[in-house]
Amino acid sequence: MSLRQDLPLPQGQQLQRRVEAKISDRSGRLEDEDLDLDARTMAILGKRQQLSRNFGLVSLVAFSTTLIASWESIACTFQSGLINGGPAALIYGLLLSWLGSLAVCASLAEMASMSPTSGGQYHWVSQLAPKRFAVSFSWVAGWVSIFARLSVCASAAFVASQMIQGLIILNVDGYVPLRWHGTMLYWMVLLIAVLVNILGIRIFPHIESLAFSSARFVFADFENAGGWESNGVSWCLGLLTSAWSFVGIDGTTHMSSEEVRDSANVVPRSMVIALVISGALTMAFSIAILFGIGDINLVLETPTRYPIIQIFLTATGSKGATTAIICTLISTLIFSTFGTLACASRLAWAFARDRGFPFPDYFAYVSKYYRIPVRAIILITIIACLLGLVNIGSSTAFNALTSLALIGHYTSYLLPITLMAIRRFGKKEIPWGPWNLGRWGLAINLGSIIYSTVLIVFMLFPPYQPVTVANMNYASLIFGAAMLACAVLWFVYGRKEFWGPVREVIEDGDLRR
Repeated sequence: MSLRQDLPLPQGQQLQRRVEAKISDRSGRLEDEDLDLDARTMAILGKRQQLSRNFGLVSLVAFSTTLIASWESIACTFQSGLINGGPAALIYGLLLSWLGSLAVCASLAEMASMSPTSGGQYHWVSQLAPKRFAVSFSWVAGWVSIFARLSVCASAAFVASQMIQGLIILNVDGYVPLRWHGTMLYWMVLLIAVLVNILGIRIFPHIESLAFSSARFVFADFENAGGWESNGVSWCLGLLTSAWSFVGIDGTTHMSSEEVRDSANVVPRSMVIALVISGALTMAFSIAILFGIGDINLVLETPTRYPIIQIFLTATGSKGATTAIICTLISTLIFSTFGTLACASRLAWAFARDRGFPFPDYFAYVSKYYRIPVRAIILITIIACLLGLVNIGSSTAFNALTSLALIGHYTSYLLPITLMAIRRFGKKEIPWGPWNLGRWGLAINLGSIIYSTVLIVFMLFPPYQPVTVANMNYASLIFGAAMLACAVLWFVYGRKEFWGPVREVIEDGDLRR
């Protein structure tokens, strides 16, 4: 079979038939008979197989569940929800966030089946946007996705390091926590993550596969300790805790065809399965924790700075037992950092491959020995380490990464889902993959858009009133600066070099650019 570089991407049912067909004709020269379907998928998308495939359905579900780290995330961040909204907001907000995230996840999974590439959002935007906007919209989606992935990688490592520091406070009398101590611990977590991502790549999938109050208080107690006059605003701000528990649901899409067998089917299924599992675990964990929370004021004022540590200390009455329990939580967060670094680096590599990243030839390089984008992994790690310096100057500014991760991710989700909804509403042709939402697609897309918009708006709000330099939400400032950098890069570099996802085609039996 031969594809010419100037041919457009196959449309409508052509893509579905070609992806699902199991014919003997080969799209490229293959060494493994089992990879025929994947190679044809890559060829249809105009991409060349470069990375080793280490993930199947089970390992990818484990990877995605560990990557989301939902119950671990809410254990570490529910202080915000207790202040704005209280236990009732945490429970019902978590349920709302779970349902909203499922809608978003299903919408993204459909597009991942349509185009299972590491580019994810920016590739889908390029396919779905009107022709005259496809390149510029794809550029924005690519950079927003990279900012978001970098933020969630840094925030996961930071929370793990802060929890370690909290245990030191608990166990070492007289210890005075300093911000530079937290930064050093943060760098240690990142170092472990980069070593596992490069040296341990062959066992990476197996690593990812390991890892009483009254009922009225839990289900009906409402708190507004943030100083807001409106309880509704306070409740919506409390969604930060619940929504952050499910951030990163797009993670497996950046490990798509290049590293996953039968990705057009496996990736969307793994995304939905992982989110269902994560949501169920998080709901059960949250209810159990809130029933055992005890004195809420004691929990919020804990010297360890993490309420979850105080809750387990009160419950067990033992520093040793508390330390052991929290260590399991920290280890899971570290495993999550492994995954977030992998996803961020694959996205940066894919964007460089499509010439959306400065020095594209250098960062699009794939190690011939490890068959992974080592340079992209090191680049993301270095940037994340530099972000750790912000914590030395201001922990408040660095904590904005939590909100920034949400804003960035849901903005990157909103772009392709909106374009998909517009195509559906206008009954325009869509290059379906083997997994799609059918007649429920438009309703699910619209629900995703509403949920994402509400989150983005309220994540820009400050958590407390009155607003001061110490408690303001710096996420809006950082996100604005990131968008300004995106615009500057477009005029300096992007409009000359970036033409959307690069087409690598089959010619004379070989895959070529």
